[in-house]
Amino acid sequence: MKRKIFMAVNDVNINKGGINSVMFSRTHLFDNDKYSTALVTLDDKTNYPEIEKQLKYEGRIAETSEVINIFEYYRNKFTRGEVNEEIRAQYERNLQREEEGYHYQLDGKVARYFDNGRYVKYKRWDDEGRLRVVDYFSEIRVRIEREIYHIDGYLLQKETYHPSNNKVTQIHYYTKEGFCYLSRWFNHNTGKPQRIVLFSPDRQEAKVFPSNLEFHASFLEELCDLEEVKPIIICDGPGTSPKVQHIPAEKAIRIYTIHTNHLLEPYTIGSEVKPDIKHVLNNKDEDAPIVVLTNRQKIDIETQFSDRKWNIHVISNVAESELQVTKKHLNRVVTISRYNSEKRLDLLIQAFKKTVEVVPDAELHIYGDGPQKDALKKLIADLKLRKSVKLLPYTNDVFTKLSEGLFTVITSIYEGQSLVILEAMTQKVPAISFKVNYLVRELTDGTTGKVVPNGDIDALAEAMTDWLYTPEKALEVGEHAYQVVNEKYTRERQYQEWDELFEQEIAKQN
Repeated sequence: MKRKIFMAVNDVNINKGGINSVMFSRTHLFDNDKYSTALVTLDDKTNYPEIEKQLKYEGRIAETSEVINIFEYYRNKFTRGEVNEEIRAQYERNLQREEEGYHYQLDGKVARYFDNGRYVKYKRWDDEGRLRVVDYFSEIRVRIEREIYHIDGYLLQKETYHPSNNKVTQIHYYTKEGFCYLSRWFNHNTGKPQRIVLFSPDRQEAKVFPSNLEFHASFLEELCDLEEVKPIIICDGPGTSPKVQHIPAEKAIRIYTIHTNHLLEPYTIGSEVKPDIKHVLNNKDEDAPIVVLTNRQKIDIETQFSDRKWNIHVISNVAESELQVTKKHLNRVVTISRYNSEKRLDLLIQAFKKTVEVVPDAELHIYGDGPQKDALKKLIADLKLRKSVKLLPYTNDVFTKLSEGLFTVITSIYEGQSLVILEAMTQKVPAISFKVNYLVRELTDGTTGKVVPNGDIDALAEAMTDWLYTPEKALEVGEHAYQVVNEKYTRERQYQEWDELFEQEIAKQN
């Protein structure tokens, strides 16, 4: 009988890389006769069925895997029927844009409704014309309630708001036949959950949880109880670790991962540990296995906290892809990154300004999205680099985009290993990076790319200029990077390391 591997994280989505990409890859890694997998999420996005369908369509998660969301799980568990006529009729009434008895203002996919001059209601539809949101307003034009609808035409959630600051005070969750299976209470000043109440149609007594910690842990424990063979939980989100730690040891084999640098600024040994990762490192179960991506990080943790017994394992990320048949542009640098301050793309753009002065036809293509997009656009304009530097949308076609460039650049303040470096190596694309913790070992030692002093814009510009001016150097390093990734960073090796860890932990249970 297969052993289930649950991978727990706050959320997954289609246009997310990083940890999500690693988890998606694992669903294929463990798709065999020995294991089965499920991605377990704890947020309340309403479109998880569509997310799962799209991820499978794109081949990013295995067909045999599944996404189990806590809210979808309880909605399905407590559903006893179908959408009835009363619910359908109520949805159809709200679906109408021109609603009798109201003056209205239609504005594309939204509409506003007025009752004798008073603004009372707001509606929003999606691109397919399905009703998604209805807001209701008080006499003083303060939103008091929001209804969120499922694409199949029934009420999913109802939110109520505090009149003083328009912050959520309660969220009610419904099954398709209109049964409220869950209620969440919030402090309207802090936004923090105050109570979670779970209702069953089969009993009158409600189940009350004081916080998300107990609610999420109870859900995870319930999933474990459904398995005939003791399951494995890989905790992929550091914020999820307290919930996983809350599960009794006899219910599951619990494994914790660290996907990033665990330290605060300056991100080197001796620095304070990041608050969310403290939950992982301060686990009362000292024998709990922790998986990190590099041996350097393992050594740093064991050295800085030498008074504790550790069970740390190094299991690298992998990246496997056929060589993409694309035109390689020898004047193009390709970077794939989220647009946030930790990635320091402003330093990359400033350095590229210096490079363009020497190599005028050089191009920098940056694929991604994030909060710094407007600031980066302004910087590009201020430096008069609009012809040379392109900010392009986030892409799931990572390997193709990387293959089109001569090399890639990493300017992050810190890394866990940098998956994009491995992805680039599969396409014979070397990397240039600031010297930070933690990077692919072969990049650090200079065999698959270049490392320049951390934050040194001039050194970065010089390194980029060198390769763009003499691209044969980059091509040679790219060939070596390709050999390294295919010898050392393979699925077979990764599977063996995970399987050995699982067997080690299973043996402890016997």
